[in-house]
Amino acid sequence: MKIETKVEPYQKYLVFGVAITFVGGLIVFGGWWAFVIAVVCLAAGTMFGLVVGVVMAHRDIEAEMTALRAQYDAASELAYKLAGECNAQAERAESAERDLIATVAEKTSLRAQLDGLQPDATA
Repeated sequence: MKIETKVEPYQKYLVFGVAITFVGGLIVFGGWWAFVIAVVCLAAGTMFGLVVGVVMAHRDIEAEMTALRAQYDAASELAYKLAGECNAQAERAESAERDLIATVAEKTSLRAQLDGLQPDATA
């Protein structure tokens, strides 16, 4: 079953007729004061809705800001830890490089001593 959303002209006129009848009923049965009170209540309701909407939006924004601050703090802490680990790894790499250079120097020295202890093969 398909429901069409097309508004027929008679439906528009029906809505306008109901609105005019409502306003006319306010004026006739309640007098002009009923009409004025309805307009004032409508305006007050609109203002109340706007104020409540702004307050709720402010609360939502505060909640989002709190969550974002917590995420920022966590990200900052993680970045600080990662920087510390990076520095520690760099220090370990430099230490390993120094050890390797010392080992190569020791091997070269031992090789030179070994070559000096071997008899001359050309003799």
